[in-house]
Amino acid sequence: MISKIISSFGIFDIFSLLIVFIIIYVTQYYYRYFTRPNPLPGPFPLPLLGNVHQKGSLSLKDWMMSLHKKYGDMFEINFTGLRLIVLCKPDLIENMNIPSTKTKYPIGIKASEGFREYGLKGLGVANNNDLKSWKYNRQFFSQAMMTPSFNYQAIEWTNELWNEMESYWSDLGENQELDLIKWMHRFTNEMIFRISTGVKSDVVAAYYKGILLKNNSNFLNDDEKRKVEEAENFVQSVEIFMRGIMHFFMLNKFVRHYVPFVRGKTIKLLKNRDYLFDKIYDIIKKRRIEIENTPLDQPLRHDMLTTYITVNTPRDVNDVKHVDADSLRPMTDEEIFGNILDAIGGGTDTTANMFCFIVYHLGQYPEVKKRLRQELDAVFGNDFTKPITYKELDQLNYCDAIIKEVTRFCPIAFTIGRVNVERDEVGGFNWPEYTSFSMFYFAMMRHKNYWTDPEKFDPDRFYNIEESNKYLLEKQHVKNSFSMFGGGIRICPGRKLAMIELKCLVALVYRKYDLELVDKNAPLNYSADFLSSCNELIVKFKLRKF
Repeated sequence: MISKIISSFGIFDIFSLLIVFIIIYVTQYYYRYFTRPNPLPGPFPLPLLGNVHQKGSLSLKDWMMSLHKKYGDMFEINFTGLRLIVLCKPDLIENMNIPSTKTKYPIGIKASEGFREYGLKGLGVANNNDLKSWKYNRQFFSQAMMTPSFNYQAIEWTNELWNEMESYWSDLGENQELDLIKWMHRFTNEMIFRISTGVKSDVVAAYYKGILLKNNSNFLNDDEKRKVEEAENFVQSVEIFMRGIMHFFMLNKFVRHYVPFVRGKTIKLLKNRDYLFDKIYDIIKKRRIEIENTPLDQPLRHDMLTTYITVNTPRDVNDVKHVDADSLRPMTDEEIFGNILDAIGGGTDTTANMFCFIVYHLGQYPEVKKRLRQELDAVFGNDFTKPITYKELDQLNYCDAIIKEVTRFCPIAFTIGRVNVERDEVGGFNWPEYTSFSMFYFAMMRHKNYWTDPEKFDPDRFYNIEESNKYLLEKQHVKNSFSMFGGGIRICPGRKLAMIELKCLVALVYRKYDLELVDKNAPLNYSADFLSSCNELIVKFKLRKF
């Protein structure tokens, strides 16, 4: 019946009907726009696109900074229907980072249809907006990541993997140019893979063998070549997946699937998503079988995956037992998958990029590198083979200050989302529940009202800050205007691991070697959309000159 009615329409009738639908849609779109509560300054949006088209070739960070300079400390932007209130002053976010479950802002980002299509559908902890489910997953994630024994294990594995990578770099020779971000992506991926699954993935070794393979195609047999290719595919899939998040956040379904060129990228990202997800589910399946086949009188190894599979079962490896009734059930495979994806995704990209940013800034500021080495010499002496311990890491205060200043200058998470579940006043306006806010930390960490000489790179602003009179503003405002791992109940649960890896790597490299920038005059080659990501950093690995 419907098909007969449609067939009775002529071309002109169909075109007229389409025009009517477009007029109705545009009218409704702008009616909602002009009647929105608390209208703020910001760029004028278009239907379907919002303000996405106005970003142009700028990175999201640079575009938001240009809007901050034009519209002030509080403005709004629209991403294909999502209204986002951007906040650029610490005073505006005071209620958003309260470390209590009673906070009005327990949600990070609204789960859009794009996120759901990409597989970010509220599993694990990072994108989980179901507070009951989030609390259940968060306690086991934190338990696995925050224990003292885990910290010592992480230091041991960082020392071990660095010794391996050091041998590869030495074999390649001092004159060999290294793209540091490629090595670091594999280093951090292997670290978090071992921490989360208990298995050493050997992706650093695979990358080294891949370099040798380019010079000698007969260097490896077919089976070894296949293993190198599989390891490389996995690391690259994690990187592609993380960079694809903004594609599904900023573009609506129609644009993603029907606009030429954009559609092709969408298909590639979804294909990569399927590959990565299948790999992780396969890892979970194999571990379940391994646990089931392990006799009850034999201990199971301690890692995140084993913890998740055995929690609240007769094989539970946790020392801490939970009395909360909501915590007394086993984890489903979907929940385990979500937590492992969060660990691998969050533990690969962020630390790798931050280490590259540190190396770049040390290359740009030789006086800072000199002071760092003085601290390293004071703590470690001249024994370059001695493994680094947790106690020694705790003494690296200037190293810690460098990491924080690099974060202030070039934050990995330059903007962090918050959504309120109760009405709240922000910036003098009363906002309804489920308003989306963006805490634009890049602007806050360079705001002249909160930082002394904000455009100057100087780790001293974080070093012995209580005794220093040089940076008075920092002493008053640094708690609210500085962010490295977010804040409140959504603070990153992997923050201790990240700092251990970063301080370990800085100490292991710079106490003995130097990573010289091949082109010291080149600007830092990075992009900043979902996260700040180093695209390339070419360095030479050389013995330190004494």
